[in-house]
Amino acid sequence: MWRLVSSLRRYAWRRGLVHGRHGWVSLWIVIAAAQVIRRFTVARPVVERMDLRPGETIVVSDLGTIERL
Repeated sequence: MWRLVSSLRRYAWRRGLVHGRHGWVSLWIVIAAAQVIRRFTVARPVVERMDLRPGETIVVSDLGTIERL
């Protein structure tokens, strides 16, 4: 879905800014804003990295919910 939206955004960029069509510029602004909002609102998995010395262990106490990526 977002691949199609990205293609439409590129098409709107070319039609709007390069060829001067105002409707396409408006569409580009809406799509670009939606992608920026999505980037900041989508939950990302938490990744912890740490060095363990010999004999140290890790205890996972909360697995949370299962998310599909």
